[in-house]
Amino acid sequence: MTTLAQRLARPEIRDLPPFQLAERGAADDVQLDANENPFPPLVDGPLARDLNRYPDPRPESLRARMAALYGVPTDRLLLTRGGDDAIDILVRAFCRPGEDAVLVRPPTFGAYAHFARMSGARVIERPLGQDFRFDVESTVAVAREDSAVKLVFVCSPNNPTGTLTPAADIRALAEAMSDTLVLVDEAYVEFADGESVAPLAGEIPNLLVLRTLSKAYGLASARVGCLIGDPEVLEMAGRTLPPYPLPGPSIAAAELALSASRRPVVEARIELLKTERRRVAERLSASPWLTSVQEGGGNFLLLETNAPEALAVRLRERGVRARFRPQVSPGAVRLSIGSPEENDLALAAFGVETPDRPARRAELSRDTRETRIAVAVDLDAPAPRRVRTGVGFYDHMLDQIAAHAGISLILACEGDLETDPHHTVEDSALALGAALKAALGDRKGIGRYGFVTPMDDAEAAISLDLSARPFCRFEGEFATDRLGDYPTALTPHVFRSLADSLGAAIHVRVTGDDDHHKTEACFKAFGRALRQAVRIEGGEVPSTKGVL
Repeated sequence: MTTLAQRLARPEIRDLPPFQLAERGAADDVQLDANENPFPPLVDGPLARDLNRYPDPRPESLRARMAALYGVPTDRLLLTRGGDDAIDILVRAFCRPGEDAVLVRPPTFGAYAHFARMSGARVIERPLGQDFRFDVESTVAVAREDSAVKLVFVCSPNNPTGTLTPAADIRALAEAMSDTLVLVDEAYVEFADGESVAPLAGEIPNLLVLRTLSKAYGLASARVGCLIGDPEVLEMAGRTLPPYPLPGPSIAAAELALSASRRPVVEARIELLKTERRRVAERLSASPWLTSVQEGGGNFLLLETNAPEALAVRLRERGVRARFRPQVSPGAVRLSIGSPEENDLALAAFGVETPDRPARRAELSRDTRETRIAVAVDLDAPAPRRVRTGVGFYDHMLDQIAAHAGISLILACEGDLETDPHHTVEDSALALGAALKAALGDRKGIGRYGFVTPMDDAEAAISLDLSARPFCRFEGEFATDRLGDYPTALTPHVFRSLADSLGAAIHVRVTGDDDHHKTEACFKAFGRALRQAVRIEGGEVPSTKGVL
């Protein structure tokens, strides 16, 4: 009995033998098997490492990370060069030129029809339903009229309309068309409120899901994506890939982006973009240039204007790029959601007033041989707060700083805890201080100084000056070696690290009987002092010198 993949694949693909590739040996092997140049290129930077060597043809570590990310077994995931590559290889593997067809419901992503036509397949187009909804019943009816339909494309959330197709509808579509491949493009699903159908791909043999790291994970230039589905269907499609599908720097960048130290900041960015999408949509409703604003579930908005030519000139003059989409309607405009600062510039271009004060946020990463850290702070938002260093008590202390300072803090660290917590504690403090420094910018209008905090038997007094001149003095002793897995002897070192990387004078004096209370009082007091010091009190630099 033939399988679905064997029945649908082009005969040329079924008969195509796999590439004969050399196995990647150990890193210190003498590699003389692939006709590579033994000398690395004259290019600086960490991503230049091993550019003279062919990349891993089957990067299992990346495959495992992406499978875990999407909640599917590794044998149901095929790595591709972005989402476009996934579309291309499906058409090439299953659609015979001049004979087979694909079904597309416009307005939608243009690559579906593009790659089909490029491979000689026919393109059957039927418009989306009312309010740009993907209708299952009419799609099945169209496909049954033409037995040559091999592929049906569903973009969810749809580009450019942002509409999401419910999982129940996708299941119904795939089950009603069991001898046709159904590809669900979920390039934007991280920004939607609905659920992904990735876990269904493979369970339903003809259902495939496309995912990409281009959008939510900010790796558009790296070109890393995947197909999720039945292993036999993936194996057949994978025969059309080149022998080394992904460049080495792309593999390295993707693995780093999916690491434990980066994920919390990435997730916070996604939430920020969703918040910004709602904010921009609400503000644009007052734009004199627009007649409608559709939010949807992507990282973009679909707008409607009565004056597309004049609006295009206005946006161009103000240096704001947007996509005019006449295939949707004569006045349709797709506007991507950028950073809050970029969105404010876009709002101004659409004739909507925006606040003058810049946001006080910062994100940074700090990687050494001992630790890998990513941190994000927002001095004007009390949430979110998520700290994960692997040292439980220290996580609680850093969260105390953020909570009492009234700021948002996301910090994740992958450190050599098997050796000792020292590097994790020190480097996390250095990263936090550097992020606070970056968020403060020119320090105009800040209170600059902060003081405090009693806690039961303990009392911690902190004097803080955001002077841009680092200095730290710590007065106090601890009788207990450790609080959980946190060494109390590192407490003075934390404040010294903060002073150095933040550019601040920090004086700490703590007394009391309970070392837990004494330590926590120090961190709480620093948070309270920081709250006072970063508070906006005016518009000038708080120094008679005029500069800090």
